[in-house]
Amino acid sequence: MLKYGLALLALLSGVCAKTAIYEYTCFGYSVVDEHEVITQIRCNSSDVFDPALEKCVTPQVGHWPCADVVDCSKRADMRYVDIDNKDPANKCKTYYTCHNGYFYGHNYCPGVLVFNEEKQYCDWIYDVKPPCGTLAAVVG
Repeated sequence: MLKYGLALLALLSGVCAKTAIYEYTCFGYSVVDEHEVITQIRCNSSDVFDPALEKCVTPQVGHWPCADVVDCSKRADMRYVDIDNKDPANKCKTYYTCHNGYFYGHNYCPGVLVFNEEKQYCDWIYDVKPPCGTLAAVVG
């Protein structure tokens, strides 16, 4: 009976603990919990982070899940919206950072916010210009 109680407790703690991917690179990721505590997780030396599965995996022949590395060698130092995100549910909700020609990984905007590239932070959809938001241009 104790064995089943411990198993149920472990299952409930996994279900009740609300965590979300906060940012990721090819070789690790960070999660944020309901108390806004950020925990960094590094993949083993032979693994990479798979954003579709939201965990570190061993790459298979012909499948490299970390294909969304951006070439920052000719980009200005700033954050860029992931407008071409392959996951429609996350379109404009993620962004990446380039600095000194290096790619510094992808980040997620919290909740319902989208990335405002002009202002360089996550913002309400109605305060962001298209294609990520609905802010209309003021004429005159």
